[in-house]
Amino acid sequence: MKRWVEHNGKIHEIDLKNGEIKAHDLCNGAKITFVNGRPVLFRTSRTGEGVLVETPEVHATVKVYKAPPSLTRGQRSHSVQHIKSPMPALVVAVEKKVGDRVKRGDTVVVIEAMKMRTQLKAHIDGKVTHVYVEPGISVSKGQPLAVIESDGEE
Repeated sequence: MKRWVEHNGKIHEIDLKNGEIKAHDLCNGAKITFVNGRPVLFRTSRTGEGVLVETPEVHATVKVYKAPPSLTRGQRSHSVQHIKSPMPALVVAVEKKVGDRVKRGDTVVVIEAMKMRTQLKAHIDGKVTHVYVEPGISVSKGQPLAVIESDGEE
């Protein structure tokens, strides 16, 4: 039996075999397994003595589909950009707030690492739906900073 899991804007195809409990990697240490047909999210990280398992994974959300999502979403085009930090850094500016319209190329968040500033830009036209950071916050590589959703009208 197959399931498709959407996590952080990526679709993962998972093959579930009867009686088997297997962890599937999603991203940034996040993993998913299915117990009695229900998804269980958790995160693992290496420690000096072995592996630390944190559960439940409270900052992650997933959508589970019984068919590939392209077949379940209907005809409307809808894309999402998850802006993540490309490196450990300090957030120096948040140029857009939730609800702001953005055009491709607009700066959304500015980070600084090793005395160099990096502008993280929109790759799609749309609306900012989430902003997870504020100036002065330290972020790690891969940490979500903001989300932009197109409205399918472009």
